[in-house]
Amino acid sequence: MDYNKRILQFFTNELSPEDRQELKLEMANDAQLNEDMKLQQEVLYAIANDKAENDDFKKQLQEIGNEFLEEQEEKSHSFKINYWLAAASVIVVIGLGSYLGLLKDSNYTGNQVFVEYYTPYGADMTVRGGEQSTLFDAALTKYQSGDMPAAIEAFKELGIENEELAGFFTGLCYLEMGNIEEAQQQLEATQDIAIFYEEQIKWYMALCYLKLEDYQQAELLLTQLQTSGNKYAKQAEEILGKMKF
Repeated sequence: MDYNKRILQFFTNELSPEDRQELKLEMANDAQLNEDMKLQQEVLYAIANDKAENDDFKKQLQEIGNEFLEEQEEKSHSFKINYWLAAASVIVVIGLGSYLGLLKDSNYTGNQVFVEYYTPYGADMTVRGGEQSTLFDAALTKYQSGDMPAAIEAFKELGIENEELAGFFTGLCYLEMGNIEEAQQQLEATQDIAIFYEEQIKWYMALCYLKLEDYQQAELLLTQLQTSGNKYAKQAEEILGKMKF
C-alpha cells in the first residue's frame, strides 16, 4: 500500500484494526515514520483551529485536497507533495475543526494527546529464540505479534516470578486492546510495587488519565515526569504546555 495513503487512511480511520496495529508497530521501529505521523497531526491540529488569519491558507489546502482526492492513485508526485496533499485531503474529507473526533471547540483534548504521544512500549525489544526461551520471551513474542489476549495470559503466568514486569506489560496489553480503564487499573495496582518500571508506569498511566479526561491525575503525573529528568521529561513538558489544565 502507498506510504502516504496509509498515513491518510490512519487519520481518517479507514484502516482495519490489524492494519492500524501494523502501522503503530512500524512507527515504533521507524523513527522517520513516527516523526512524519506526529508532524501531520500537528499540521492538522494547527489548521483545524479556526482562526481568521488562516482562512486563505485553509482555502488553498482545501483546493489542493480536492485535487489530491481525484489523483491519489497516481504515483507521479514526490513524497513531500503527497504528504501535504494528504494533510489537505483529510481536512476536505472530514471538515475543519475536527478530525478523528479528537478536536472539540478548538481545544487540545486529552484524547488528542493520547493519539499523538502514545506508542507501544517494547516493540523494539529483542526476543531470545531457542528452546531455552524464558516465560518473558514467550509473552513478549505474543505481545509484539499483536495477540493481546494470549499475551495477557502469558504475562499472568510470568507474574509468579516477576509481579512488577507482568503487571506493567499486562497494562500495556489492555492499552493496545483499547481497554483504557482496565489498563489504568492494572498500572495503578502495579505502581504500588514498582521499582524498575516506575517511570514507564507513570507515563502510561498519565496517557490513560488523559484519554479518560481525568486531568487532575494526569497533570500530577506529568509534572512528576517533567521534573524527573528521565526520557519522558521532554514529552511531559510539551503536553503540560499544550494542555490547559
